Amino acid sequence: MSFNLPHVPKADEILDDAFRQGAKEAKVRRSVRAPFKERMRESEEARVKYIGNSIQSDLRKIVKRFPSYDQLSPFHKRLLEIKIDKDNYKKSLGAAQWCLDNVSRLKLDTLNHLKEYRKDTQASREFQGRVSSMVKRIAKDLDELIEIKKILREFPVIEDLPTMVVCGYPNVGKSTFMKNLTGSEVKIASYPFTTQSILIGHTNIKYQKYQIIDSPGLLDRAMEQRNKIELEAVLAIKELADVILFLVDPTQDIEAQVSLLKEVSSSFESPVFVAVNKADVASKDSIDAAQKAAASFPSFCISANNAADCVRVFQSVFKSLKDAESKN
Repeated sequence: MSFNLPHVPKADEILDDAFRQGAKEAKVRRSVRAPFKERMRESEEARVKYIGNSIQSDLRKIVKRFPSYDQLSPFHKRLLEIKIDKDNYKKSLGAAQWCLDNVSRLKLDTLNHLKEYRKDTQASREFQGRVSSMVKRIAKDLDELIEIKKILREFPVIEDLPTMVVCGYPNVGKSTFMKNLTGSEVKIASYPFTTQSILIGHTNIKYQKYQIIDSPGLLDRAMEQRNKIELEAVLAIKELADVILFLVDPTQDIEAQVSLLKEVSSSFESPVFVAVNKADVASKDSIDAAQKAAASFPSFCISANNAADCVRVFQSVFKSLKDAESKN
């Protein structure tokens, strides 16, 4: 999901722009040749109309183009909750909608009054005071939406596709696996609220497109080493994973890697597969030891440097998932 978000002006910007437009149009109407009282009434009608239209336009863009909380994917809901309480988000959008509705109603009532009572322009001054109060009343909500916009723009673009999350200790070959599986389509996306990034890649099996995600720094160390924000980010990734591929490097500390493997497995409900990497350089004994240590998980022996191995593992994993779904 990507967001086409509007500019969110501050309350003073909305009012300054609206009153400027209203004053300009009122001046134009006063300059036409007509009886004084008629010119004054028409100028105030124009002022009310353009002030109202300007405020409505700014608020309508916010209400229409900001996604409602309920429209967000579970993943993006998680990310938003990490930084901003969902009730604040709903409240801020609700405040913009409230102001939009009330300005619209007041504009129509005022224009009708000016048409009916042709000599009374007091309604225009009352309109200006009331809409000014309404917009100032939602000033904090607009400020909140400005911050929310910054956060939403940082969200990685995640597609609604079957997704594999690749994880494992640092330097076990995750990036090499991603590169050889997806080719040049790997994109680096900053992960909001952490110093980390995620790698997002895509590949196809026949006519089906798949998404592959590697989250360096989030799923490559024990839970107790992660801060609260990172733990919440892990929960967000949990929403994406249809399957997890955990890479093991048999030339590193196998016991520590398997400990992390079990921790990742217990943290996610998605099925976990293991790929013992470096089949091209590691000794047979170390590979056997790694496979034995991870024996409780379906496993493969691969070289991440070999694109054919990466494709074979990927296809086998998703075939296993499809076979399991068919049986159920």
